[in-house]
Amino acid sequence: MTSIAFAAPFGKSPFEKVSKTFLDDPTLPFAQVLPKETIELTFKKYDGLFGGTFYNTVFVFWAFLLQSLSDGKSRSCSTAVGRIAAFCVAAGKRLPDEDTGNYCRARCRLPINALHELVTLAATNAECIAPSEWLWKNKHHAKLVDGFTATMPYTPKNQARFPQHGKSYPGCGFPIMRVCVVLSLATAMVMDAAFSEYKGKETGESALLRKMFSAFNPGDIAVFDRYCCSYMMLALFQQAGVHVCTRIHAKRPVDFRYGKRLGKNDCLVMWKRPQRPKWMSEEQYATIPETMILRMMRYSLVARGRRSKSITVVTTLTDSVEYPAEEIAELYGHRWNVELDIRQIKQTLNIGMAL
Repeated sequence: MTSIAFAAPFGKSPFEKVSKTFLDDPTLPFAQVLPKETIELTFKKYDGLFGGTFYNTVFVFWAFLLQSLSDGKSRSCSTAVGRIAAFCVAAGKRLPDEDTGNYCRARCRLPINALHELVTLAATNAECIAPSEWLWKNKHHAKLVDGFTATMPYTPKNQARFPQHGKSYPGCGFPIMRVCVVLSLATAMVMDAAFSEYKGKETGESALLRKMFSAFNPGDIAVFDRYCCSYMMLALFQQAGVHVCTRIHAKRPVDFRYGKRLGKNDCLVMWKRPQRPKWMSEEQYATIPETMILRMMRYSLVARGRRSKSITVVTTLTDSVEYPAEEIAELYGHRWNVELDIRQIKQTLNIGMAL
């Protein structure tokens, strides 16, 4: 891959000079998890290094990052250009034009794949340096899974890629995108995200979750809701050495009279492999075990002034001594954190139109 030389108006390469500025910013503590060498190599990997006195890769990336994490008028393109101008003033150099067009066009040149990889790298590195007391039982990296939908501006390209809701009249609705994210319980950072149309084959949360197995490492615990609870999903996670804690699917029968009793409403059950789903190849289906031993338990949520709610959970954490039922219930209870985290992410990224 041919690298593109940067114009270096400040004596050093922009990655050397500008990266230090925003990596050392106390409001953006990225230095430990996203070194400047990593940023530069990632953009180089996706052929995303482009030069320019003001609007080169690192200037635009730095301004776009601050723009995304700002609020109100601070997230405007004119403010982003102003930040670059402020850096130029501090360096004693000439200022860029006030027109935001050049910045916007340069921002479009940032490769989506590079941005996606940098986001996941930052989250992965933050997870690695997280103190043990942040982890579940001081040793397990628990990762929460959930999905949501978001609307976007009505443009022909958006409408073609993400059609509006089927019940909306043509021209009266907004394009809708389905999103599924994996968030760290320890850091509340997005480990990975997958996107699809709102409706159609292989657009549900389960299909999107299967695209993000790389976000999990052996020994991790995947925590998700009943919509992704299936034999194949649990088997695929087990093959990867990843534990699972999930609410049981509403269509699966629950009977605590069968299986090995571990305690009240707590037992080991055996699930049998169903027929091959259409999305799975015959070769992969042959690797799926014919049976799985899982732990099924039920507990009640009691809130003052409200009716109690019964929750049935299935998990691959079968050792009732090392993982008491109360701790499993607490672990699944952490899944509700993902709702708050996603809401905060929506507010931060200004996608408040999300459904």
